[in-house]
Amino acid sequence: MAILNITPLLSLAVGVLLLVFILFRKSGLGRDKRLRYILATLVFYFVFVSFDYYTTLSEPGSNWYFGISYMFHHLVGFLFYYFIALLIKLPVAFKKWLFIVIGLTLLRWFFFYPLFEHENIDAFFASLPASGYDEWLFLEYLSVTLLNIFFFFLAFYRFRKAPTALVLTKDERLKYKWAKLILIALVILQLGMFINLSVNGYTLDTYQISMKFESLLIAIFFFIFAYSIMHFPVFAFSGDFEDLPEETQKKYAKSSLKDSSELFVQISTLVREEQLYLDFDLKLNTLSEKLGSSIHHVSQAINQNSGMSFPDFINSFRIEEAKKRLLMPKPDTIFAISLDVGFNSKAAFYTAFKKVTSQTPTEFKKASKS
Repeated sequence: MAILNITPLLSLAVGVLLLVFILFRKSGLGRDKRLRYILATLVFYFVFVSFDYYTTLSEPGSNWYFGISYMFHHLVGFLFYYFIALLIKLPVAFKKWLFIVIGLTLLRWFFFYPLFEHENIDAFFASLPASGYDEWLFLEYLSVTLLNIFFFFLAFYRFRKAPTALVLTKDERLKYKWAKLILIALVILQLGMFINLSVNGYTLDTYQISMKFESLLIAIFFFIFAYSIMHFPVFAFSGDFEDLPEETQKKYAKSSLKDSSELFVQISTLVREEQLYLDFDLKLNTLSEKLGSSIHHVSQAINQNSGMSFPDFINSFRIEEAKKRLLMPKPDTIFAISLDVGFNSKAAFYTAFKKVTSQTPTEFKKASKS
């Protein structure tokens, strides 16, 4: 079993390599730099955890800074969900959540402050029964683990439900599938840790076991997830020409599409006259095939002439149609209208409507009547 003591060291090495891969690989993740930085922050956290575990296992009697990484454990769920939200272009109230995260962080640090006096992990666990902190620590760990499970699962759900702007190739579908599998695997791992702690309690033995196995499993999971995501084009979610890898952009910048305005007129006319926007599963591929132009040219024409990504461009037609239907003498319900004009959920309709009009559908109806 001594070999298991170096698993955090192996995880540390994998994490460092993955961090370099994320930060210095030129293509992947599109033009939104926040995606790269958030993913790098997550990987850095697990590098830090691996270092913490390794030093705790190799220097049990002198490691006074053991467990410092746990003080940031609650950030994992938040960061992971924020990364997925950015990836699939899901709006997030960042400032509100920032205050919540800061508040929770300060609360956890205040809770652990009395335990900072111990010189090593053995002294820490030996003091728990006498201090009365053992039950509170157990509840705190369960709460943070459940919080991470919730955000991991929510990230998986949002990722699985996110519409794509084009029909994926076989290779892209494979990477998409791997990313989804890793997301659900992270949920299962967190559940396993939760069940293990619930059954065995928060003891030195259970903590050491989790240090040996958890770091290695997470390193494997994140390596596969990061590799899949870095090679899965963000362009598939956004339909934004600018999200393509630089080499692809340069290739099409030098192509025959010197003036994209003419193609844009054709796209707009096609979408409006054939009411293609009413199809909730409309893809760039559909426009490309009907116009006899490449997917990238269609996206380039939309981006350059409307200043919008493909989904936002199509949603603008849907919202115009929805506005007409909302102002009818006896309009259908808002949910029915949202489905009729091409949205696959009421939430997506509300988000797009407010993005275009700065009002909710209900506010728009009231304003129009007044």
